[in-house]
Amino acid sequence: MNDLSIEDIHKLMDLHVIAGSLDIEIVDEIDSTNSYLKESHTIKDESIKVVIAKKQTAGRGQRHKKWISEYNTGLWMSVALDIKNKYNPATIPLVAGVAIANELSALGVKQIGLKWPNDLIYENQKLGGILVESVPQKNNLRRIIIGLGINTRLPKSVEKITCSDFNPIALESIIKGTVAINMLCANIIKSLNHSIRQFERNGFSSFIKEWTKFDILIGRRVIVENFSGSIEGNADGISTEGALLLSNEDGAHKIISGSVRCINNETML
Repeated sequence: MNDLSIEDIHKLMDLHVIAGSLDIEIVDEIDSTNSYLKESHTIKDESIKVVIAKKQTAGRGQRHKKWISEYNTGLWMSVALDIKNKYNPATIPLVAGVAIANELSALGVKQIGLKWPNDLIYENQKLGGILVESVPQKNNLRRIIIGLGINTRLPKSVEKITCSDFNPIALESIIKGTVAINMLCANIIKSLNHSIRQFERNGFSSFIKEWTKFDILIGRRVIVENFSGSIEGNADGISTEGALLLSNEDGAHKIISGSVRCINNETML
């Protein structure tokens, strides 16, 4: 993996596509890039604040799962921008997933898939994850913070990547070469900015077709576990509100949160 460089990322960006400014910060070690940006100062209109860590010691995943990110083994990044408080922010993890999956596909990860609501899956192995948080702001704005963890190479202690029960995989083993990390950063920042601004204008409906293209659960028998218990059924895609659609002998269900396990191979996804 190449060294991270703010200057190189800026050079690779088409900055005219960002109406405001782009502020990038690279740190050697941090507890959580998302937490750092939640405490950051006001972000100017249509501007983007990015923090990238070489090591993250207290990263968080879905349902407060801990994600430990060893030094220079991945892209540990959060992107923050303010949007008009118009549409349901609960669908933004899916919007971000589509944007990032498209960039990974363009990089050569042709079999990249999305596992509802926020995991990046390659051939039934976890390549990365997304954590989106939002904070209300003044003037009817909402700060969106998109945290992203992508394994670029596997660390010595593989079990430290995540507390999940399935195997991780890294970009360097998929594309068979060194990851151009600054190019990847630049492309993801551009894609996230474009997608979130599209969401700000039109809502989530314009992303459903693309999400379905990457959806690895659709048509599979699954069990969803959440704080209220578990439910089994067939995964039927997602709703216009971003909920997981599930059908069983009791009828149709809309699941808004939970961990998913596929029954046919007993793999926790």
